[in-house]
Amino acid sequence: MKLPTPYLTPALLRCSYFNGYSSPQSPYASRTVYEYELEYFLRSEGGIIVDGTYLPFSAGEINFRKPGQVVQGVPPYECYILMVDMVGNTSRSQEMMFGCPEEAQERYENPLLESLPNRIVPTKKDLLSGLFESILRNQNTTGELAAFQVRSSLNFLLSELFRETADQHNTGNTAAIRRSIRYIRENFLSPISVDKLILDSGLSHSCFHRRFLEETGLTPGQFIASLRMEQAKNLLSVTRIPVGEIGSLCGYPDHVYFSRIFRQSTGLSPSAYRKMTENEKPEYKKAEN
Repeated sequence: MKLPTPYLTPALLRCSYFNGYSSPQSPYASRTVYEYELEYFLRSEGGIIVDGTYLPFSAGEINFRKPGQVVQGVPPYECYILMVDMVGNTSRSQEMMFGCPEEAQERYENPLLESLPNRIVPTKKDLLSGLFESILRNQNTTGELAAFQVRSSLNFLLSELFRETADQHNTGNTAAIRRSIRYIRENFLSPISVDKLILDSGLSHSCFHRRFLEETGLTPGQFIASLRMEQAKNLLSVTRIPVGEIGSLCGYPDHVYFSRIFRQSTGLSPSAYRKMTENEKPEYKKAEN
């Protein structure tokens, strides 16, 4: 079910503290997740099996779980855990138990929710720990102020997770694009597969092209061609290598194709460009004795 962000109104269903160090430390029974859950690890030497994949967790890390996932705790760990209704339905919050299937929440299609991975490694660990503590402390306190503080802390908590995930995602994307740019600069005279660059980057086709354009102002193909054209112009200017060989040296073994794209880039044929640069070279008089 699609959930437009303006209708994303998270509300607390339950907040609990759990100390797995004080109980037998064997894997717990697996269960299906029926609500959105956030588990903040205060200390941990264990982890969570999520849909068959074991994820180890350390202090300060968060396990974000979605309805329909099958999870199994592997102690020991100590944590805070939240159950959240993403459309503000709190009518059943007092009766909710972890793993309770009654009135299970939808798994919503929302770009912010979908951006959160199962394992989050936040940078502001003290801040997030304080938000979990505030929610736990105020959830059973009566009065408008306590209710407002719970809502505010929950919204702030999710906002920080959305922001940190976006920052980490953008940083990772930038690093992947810069690796591709560096590879092209070092290998532009050889055949380069843009599709392989995209595959190696781990980005989608559209994301790779968008971020590459943001970094260079050019598409990958244009960037490769610009480097090759500059090399070709240098060789035409300072060497007497035949035009056909220069094309091959610059990654264009077909000299007809090389001449055509060179003209498209410079407005001149390779031969005309060489002649022009020869005419522009300054003449030096031989010094008189």
